Amino acid sequence: MLVKIGKTETKIHDKSLENAVNEFAYLKQKIDSLNDELKAFKEIIINKASEQLLGSDSLSVSFESMNENKVKVSFGWDVKVSNPDTLAVLLGDKFDLLVKSEMTYKAEKRLKELALNDDGLKECLEIKEKAPSVSLI
Repeated sequence: MLVKIGKTETKIHDKSLENAVNEFAYLKQKIDSLNDELKAFKEIIINKASEQLLGSDSLSVSFESMNENKVKVSFGWDVKVSNPDTLAVLLGDKFDLLVKSEMTYKAEKRLKELALNDDGLKECLEIKEKAPSVSLI
């Protein structure tokens, strides 16, 4: 087993780690393959759902196979405001009722680094450790 940290490489003998890496790679490839198959079936189901909903105001349809497997297909839209000034003119007084305004603050990388070592900054921030990420390379 080869361990790389930065530019440093070290060989270790750890059967459980070796097995975990190999099994992870195998399962990841299997899942990716299954996801490709799933995507093909999903497209068929979505197309059939679109056909069933033609002429209907409903945005969802359910299917149940003879084997009692059930799926539900839901359609919808994600609406984002791209031109708030023009929208405000068009909506007039209804703008505040129909549009939610938000101000967000996002920490830059340097602030994240500073915050981990400064208790004063920590009091102003919500810091959560991210779950470790494992990916095939």
